[in-house]
Amino acid sequence: YEPDTKGPHPYQSLRWSEQELQVFGAEVDMRVKAGDSITLYSDCVIPLGSLIVWLRNCSHEHQPSLFIDSSKIFKEKFPRFSFVLNSSSNSYDLHITNVSVSDEGMYYCAKREKKISKDVNSIINDQFEFKYGNKTTRLSVLGEKTFSLLFMLICFVLTNPFLLVSLYF
Repeated sequence: YEPDTKGPHPYQSLRWSEQELQVFGAEVDMRVKAGDSITLYSDCVIPLGSLIVWLRNCSHEHQPSLFIDSSKIFKEKFPRFSFVLNSSSNSYDLHITNVSVSDEGMYYCAKREKKISKDVNSIINDQFEFKYGNKTTRLSVLGEKTFSLLFMLICFVLTNPFLLVSLYF
């Protein structure tokens, strides 16, 4: 990854090349009302010596990507985000409170492992390696108008039995 220092929040902005970010598998679509809380579930099992990170890529031009690790959460750089230990899957889920449209995007979890190697001159090098899970979560936030229109449509269909029967057959 390469930090993007041009954005308003340089510690949040990252650019990912196609080769660096290859996530395969299921895509989960989650929709939540603005102001609600949501938990995104991780499929990354965390072995000893590894850390979990969460990443968000956005389709919006003016919205930065996020790279969230535990150190940034503990330093309160992301006060609405928290990691929740999922003991049944030995992973850390991502909990977001007071969700807003600025939280929309594709979320990925990854294991961050430190790899130590020697080069040809016996100089020890260390670098981080990321291993992504098989699941991505697309988070969409329903605004007040969208939620109200959807609610009115459902109420209309449920209170009009002839429309409901015609939809069934």
